[in-house]
Amino acid sequence: MYYFVGTGLGLKLTGIEKAQLNRLALFEAAGYQAKCVYVTYNPRLHEHAARFGAQGKCFSLYDFFQGTMPGTVTKINHDWLHYWQKICQFQVIKVANTTDVRVLDANGQYLMYAHFVASDLQQLDYINYFDQHGVKIRREFYDNRGFLSRTSFLVKHQEVHTEVYYDLQGRVKLIKQYDITQPEPRLRLITLKNYQQRDFFFDSEQALQTFFFDELATADDVYFCDRNRQTAAALSKTRPAVRVCSVLHSTHLRIGEDVVTGQLKSVYRYVLAHPDLFARIIVSTEHQKRDLLKRYDHLPPVDVIPVGFTTERPVKSDGRDSHRIISVARYSPEKQLLHQLEVVRRLVGEFPDITLHLFGHGQKIETQMRQFITTHHLERNIFIRGFLPDLAQEYQQASLALMTSVEEGFSLATMEAESYGVPVIGYQIAYGPEDIIEDGVNGYLVTPNDIDELTMKVRDYLQHPEQQAKFSANAYRSAERYNKQTIIKKWQHLLAAL
Repeated sequence: MYYFVGTGLGLKLTGIEKAQLNRLALFEAAGYQAKCVYVTYNPRLHEHAARFGAQGKCFSLYDFFQGTMPGTVTKINHDWLHYWQKICQFQVIKVANTTDVRVLDANGQYLMYAHFVASDLQQLDYINYFDQHGVKIRREFYDNRGFLSRTSFLVKHQEVHTEVYYDLQGRVKLIKQYDITQPEPRLRLITLKNYQQRDFFFDSEQALQTFFFDELATADDVYFCDRNRQTAAALSKTRPAVRVCSVLHSTHLRIGEDVVTGQLKSVYRYVLAHPDLFARIIVSTEHQKRDLLKRYDHLPPVDVIPVGFTTERPVKSDGRDSHRIISVARYSPEKQLLHQLEVVRRLVGEFPDITLHLFGHGQKIETQMRQFITTHHLERNIFIRGFLPDLAQEYQQASLALMTSVEEGFSLATMEAESYGVPVIGYQIAYGPEDIIEDGVNGYLVTPNDIDELTMKVRDYLQHPEQQAKFSANAYRSAERYNKQTIIKKWQHLLAAL
């Protein structure tokens, strides 16, 4: 079994989780058994996995120890409103404009506040319990499959002093206890109850994770560490026979640092300081591999395998809006999305029908972008669309994509755009864009952070419809370099060498 190790799978994907799911699809197509493994507690993990087409292919450390692995749980349906009102004779008051209810006893004392996932009030998310003074004293978390999964016990200021995790029969399987006498809560002890007919004790999350990875792995299994900051150290401390490969999803150097002497990013510092503990390091570009080898002469083999792949799509030459631009990126500072908004502001006088559609998520940058749009009266030209799991229709309508990041590990969004025949104009940064964008062929590479040059390239592109058609045809062609079979062969070569 091949395990892709991360922290969690949320309602919205980051680039790393998307890369993991891409790899799952590749391994399945190639006939390899693989699963995603997460170390963070998330009672809605399996709901999210199903949403992204990975049902039964993802699980967590908690599933393992709680006995709730995929395929072992039958969804439990419970009519909570009927239970509270008819069986317990409680009062249930719906909270306006929410999916929540308040529960009071027959005398009107406030007992519970329950949050449901949806407005039909069927899937329970959590329940808060209150004492006679109205102080919250504990919270129960329910797995999306319907069972009580965790209880958090609270003290003053709603600080958690103990967490208890259960199996399907309600038996305690894990206990976490915290020291709350300091400004920041500190983990004191983790107890794993009645595992293999005995109890185990751990002083840290890392120690629990290492124990989990050791218990999970058999002789032929391999771990691929995708979240290096959070899990590389725990994986490296497993027994010597366990093989661990580190996957680098972004640049290993801080921005602007020298390749040989510059300061490393903390996320990869542990891996690069302990290379002998890893069987392989995997990067997405030859450029990053060269930079690593310039600096280190004692690394394990470094393999170049892009984090994504393209799927052959029908060529679409009609129905595109020649002035419609798409941007797919997290709304985060390193993506520099305000550069894109500034380009539209500068060009709207020449192209009144220009539109920019931004897909992603991130509240702080979204607020800044909305303020920019309002200030410059661009409500008819710039649209903040949020996260969408399927962007096929959006790509098919667009004629251009923009990429303005400070840095990338590969730029999955650039590859994806080209696969839909959408040329990309992007900053020439490390790493990825120069591997995907052929300057003047299927897009343009622009000097990083040069908004004047970026504006000029976008203007030139929008002014020449015949160039758009040519670039689009070239984009379809160039994306073939990353087709599924090509990437599968790279993985086959690596796996055969392990």
